[in-house]
Amino acid sequence: MRFPVRASALALAGGLAVAGCASDSAPAPVEFASQKGQPLGKAEERARQAGLTFSSHDASEGDRAPRADWSVCFQSQRERRVEFAVVRKAETCPSADGRPIPWLRMPDVSGRPVSSARAELTAFETALMKGVRLVGARPGVNPHAHPGDGASDSWTVCSQRPAPGTALDERWQAEEDIELLVAPPDARCP
Repeated sequence: MRFPVRASALALAGGLAVAGCASDSAPAPVEFASQKGQPLGKAEERARQAGLTFSSHDASEGDRAPRADWSVCFQSQRERRVEFAVVRKAETCPSADGRPIPWLRMPDVSGRPVSSARAELTAFETALMKGVRLVGARPGVNPHAHPGDGASDSWTVCSQRPAPGTALDERWQAEEDIELLVAPPDARCP
């Protein structure tokens, strides 16, 4: 028995509709924008809003447990799952996931005027969230005795802590601020 053309068309359309429903049951892939440089918590929230599942891990060679305020260095996506590789917010991203962190190194500012040393260390203060402390190189010398008179600009850095070339890694970051031992223009460094 032959079906009328209209019935065949309806049967074919119904079959396509059923086939279309079957293909709609698998969610379409989502292209997720790079979250590099973003705090992990914000990146996770964006992934959640995009309907993705996510996880995170330490981007360095270590195995530390990530926190929401860590920064995203790398991300990979497979279908509807995104993986964030992160470091602490004061750290620099490694060259690749699982590689060592390229720690900042303390520059040598000894023998320079205080104003020049402070200018060079400004980026370190910001990146490390540490201050630069001026300390008199000799007992009784107070670089803060006359604040605002500009005299400390002509003072000289005699020595520094940490030493030049020191890796400013997480062990160092747990210690005190950067410290410059200074002498006034009319005094020699010890």
